Amino acid sequence: MKLLKIRRVGNSNVVSIPREFTRFGFDAETDVLIQEVQGTLVLTPLTEAKRRELILEATSRAMEAHQLDMKKLEEHDRAPAYA
Repeated sequence: MKLLKIRRVGNSNVVSIPREFTRFGFDAETDVLIQEVQGTLVLTPLTEAKRRELILEATSRAMEAHQLDMKKLEEHDRAPAYA
């Protein structure tokens, strides 16, 4: 267990993760997912595959939620151009 202090950097609160935690995937330049689970913040390092999966899931949800809008855009794109 480590006791860490939160610092203010710009408009963000920052906690530095000690290098000893690189064995858990917390290495420099690693994308990290932060989420609330039962009132506790959980940090999860993301592999490239997991990051891609999350992006594809979000894209699918957005396309499903905006299906009507996407159809209107498709119809607009297929309409003849006026000179």
